[in-house]
Amino acid sequence: MSKIGYMIILAAALVAATAAMLLTSAAPKGTVLYMATTTSVRDTGLLDVLVPDFEEWAATRGLRVEVRYTAVGTGQALRMAERGDVDVVIVHAPGLEAQYLERGVLKCRDVIAYNFFVVVGPRDDPAGAGGTDAVEAFRRIARAGAEGRASFVSRGDMSGTNLKELELWEAAIGRRPDPARDAWYISAGAGMAMTLQLANEEAAYTLTDMGTWLRFRDSLPSLDVIVPEAPHLINVYSFSIVRPSPAASLMAQYMATRGQEVIGGLEVGGQRLFTPIAEASPRALEWIGGAGALFGPSCVG
Repeated sequence: MSKIGYMIILAAALVAATAAMLLTSAAPKGTVLYMATTTSVRDTGLLDVLVPDFEEWAATRGLRVEVRYTAVGTGQALRMAERGDVDVVIVHAPGLEAQYLERGVLKCRDVIAYNFFVVVGPRDDPAGAGGTDAVEAFRRIARAGAEGRASFVSRGDMSGTNLKELELWEAAIGRRPDPARDAWYISAGAGMAMTLQLANEEAAYTLTDMGTWLRFRDSLPSLDVIVPEAPHLINVYSFSIVRPSPAASLMAQYMATRGQEVIGGLEVGGQRLFTPIAEASPRALEWIGGAGALFGPSCVG
């Protein structure tokens, strides 16, 4: 090849490379949004519909967002927030959230949905816990456990569900059960779905959110609801921003608008797994307020 021919080819290659660089710089760049969320939000299947719908919704508003999430217990999700590992969180432990909000780890907070905790256990209810409230049910389970007639599976992961369970034990027996001391008390150290499966295998009692129960109850033949929904068992989910950004703010707007429709549309057998806060009845809002769950500056500006 002649020197002139080589120079022509080289010049063409440089023009093509420059054009490619210009096209790349002109193309809209995507944003990765890191989220920590509770296992119940994942196990119910909510994230399977919420995340892709948000990504599509954001794209129609000129922002290409990819959501990458980690599903863990609320306690771990908030520790991830404190380390700066995530941009936003969806959690359900108001008392713990308040501490992180006060310390400035959470910049804002919006309640987005609720359901209820329920006590489930063996269909024959060996502890005789049915027909009582959750505190009395826990008292009877502990008594039956000490007598070798019942067992209880705890999530044992400092999740919102686990924190509610420990609160009920304190009210029922004045202490937190210890797996090393109380042979009837099993700490799973797992998410809600796995804890339910273990309770089913052990024919044991456990505390679960209603959404995850509805999702998995058909695969839990040994279990039934022993203590149903009640005001003092309301389970409140919230969205908070950890690292402010256009993508995080857009997700906050989504959770308050389009996301409410998506949350309300998630059903199993015609039963909602969550009630969006936009559809909360005045009575439900009283229960949420009574649980101390309505607080914090809004993420929607």
